[in-house]
Amino acid sequence: MAEVKVLLVGYFKWVKKNVCRASSTVTLILDGKEKIIVDTGNLIDEKKISAALRKNKIKPRDITTVVNTHRHSDHIGCNFLFKKAKLVSSEEIQDDDKFTLITPRDFFLTTNVKIIQTPGHTSSDCSIFIKTKNGNVAVVGDLFWKGLKDKLAFVEDKKKHQVSREKILKMADWIVPGHGNIFKVKI
Repeated sequence: MAEVKVLLVGYFKWVKKNVCRASSTVTLILDGKEKIIVDTGNLIDEKKISAALRKNKIKPRDITTVVNTHRHSDHIGCNFLFKKAKLVSSEEIQDDDKFTLITPRDFFLTTNVKIIQTPGHTSSDCSIFIKTKNGNVAVVGDLFWKGLKDKLAFVEDKKKHQVSREKILKMADWIVPGHGNIFKVKI
């Protein structure tokens, strides 16, 4: 079974109309030899991410894969830290300068880690579904922001977004949202 650790709890706050402060939750998944980071916050998170990894006795060069739930800047800002990792999204896998374009579909990254298409926030959103000893965990980017009853902003397709949320709620015991800490699914 895999292990999931929230390295940095993301945040989102309106400062004034049309101005906000935001950074995504940064999550570490350990599955055998695989060390996976999901979303990498924004540019100002470099030192915080490095420190959180050090606490787990991991260096940025040890990360094998970075998964981006979507390509908003508050979720991909520190991708550059992980120079040896392959980058995975719902549309492509990048390994060094080699890009493998994929048709958006669900697929296994490892035995216990699956990429699941969850459009709505953007048309190319994906979530990461992980089997752990404590139950099934879904790292969902901005499908959920902080909890089950989020009042969301920035949803491209409300119908697809709702379908994706319902899909995850049926599968997950725990959810790691895009801008908050892990929470237990209680329906």
